[in-house]
Amino acid sequence: MQADNKVASSKGKSRIIELFFALIRCGIGKSNKLPCTPDKEEWEELFSIATKQTLAGIAFAGIGRLPQEQRPPKRLLLAWHSIREKINANNATLDSRSVAVSRNFERLGFRNCILKGQGIAQLYPDPAMRTSGDVDIWLEGGTGKILQYVRRCFPNCKPTYHHVDFPVKEGLSIEIHFTPSWMYSPFRNRRLQKFIADNAGSQFTNTVETPAGTIPAPTLEFNRIYILLHIYRHLFQEGIGLRQMLDYYFVLDKGFTAEERNRTVETLRSIGLLDFAAAAMHVLKERFGLEEEKLLTPPDARRGEFLLKEIMTAGNFGKYDSRYAIVPKEKEFSHFVNSMRRTVRLITQYPGEVLWSPYFKIWHKIWRKRNSPNVKT
Repeated sequence: MQADNKVASSKGKSRIIELFFALIRCGIGKSNKLPCTPDKEEWEELFSIATKQTLAGIAFAGIGRLPQEQRPPKRLLLAWHSIREKINANNATLDSRSVAVSRNFERLGFRNCILKGQGIAQLYPDPAMRTSGDVDIWLEGGTGKILQYVRRCFPNCKPTYHHVDFPVKEGLSIEIHFTPSWMYSPFRNRRLQKFIADNAGSQFTNTVETPAGTIPAPTLEFNRIYILLHIYRHLFQEGIGLRQMLDYYFVLDKGFTAEERNRTVETLRSIGLLDFAAAAMHVLKERFGLEEEKLLTPPDARRGEFLLKEIMTAGNFGKYDSRYAIVPKEKEFSHFVNSMRRTVRLITQYPGEVLWSPYFKIWHKIWRKRNSPNVKT
């Protein structure tokens, strides 16, 4: 009897996951009907997953495409609508703040680029359906020059290798990036930083239109590398949400030429991301319905299902991952233990990056100490 209950529970969970992705495909315009009609309890579960994965806005758009008989109960629909309105309002606020932050740094002499966020949102059918986060801005000038400016405003700031927090206003989270991302392997990181440096100029001059005005944002070609790398870093650092995967879906959905694909694949190969790209292609094809011609590499089902399991277990930023204890940021050792446990789980998938991670973390701790507030830059 216990075995039968487990089988039934597994089938129920599988059905919910299938329904959830079917709803997301409706939200991005791939379909206008679910494979079957969810009951009240299933709709509650779908609402919970959409919230955990920060895809409530996309899911609500999907509900709007469903036939009347497949829609959720009125009470839940109203709750969903309320969240959708908050997402819409938050996007309007962040659009304005992104424009203001970018222009302010431009006036200060820093060419810049808004990473992810409101730039990526403009790739969505309706930018206001994407759950917004904070403002990530990449400044030109190098770590030393940028830190010198930041410390005039916040003397006690504690930078990491790639960014520093800039808490200029309560309720507005700004991360200033010295570089968009990194790799644990020093050899791959060197090649990555060369790619970033070689392409920086065109990122600072490329612009997109938001409802609040123009902002500099990465090109599609740069984002084909950067957004995938951002997902990869989340897998190692704190967990991935489906929002990040959907961001990448819309980057690739814009298409590319054969020559552009070759350049992207060659760059991914040089920084050791081809296996991860193949895993992402599986998720994007099987769950979001990305067409074959828009895939960068052949999908890898084994790696892809592992990746999907990690995503569905951890939720956005790993907030719902019961495998790791939630600890305050100030408890550095506990954070280190959590990080290493998460990293070791990936040894069979991405051994090169896993094996280099302890060396990077030790080097990074030394780097941070040398760049602490009591050390002049």
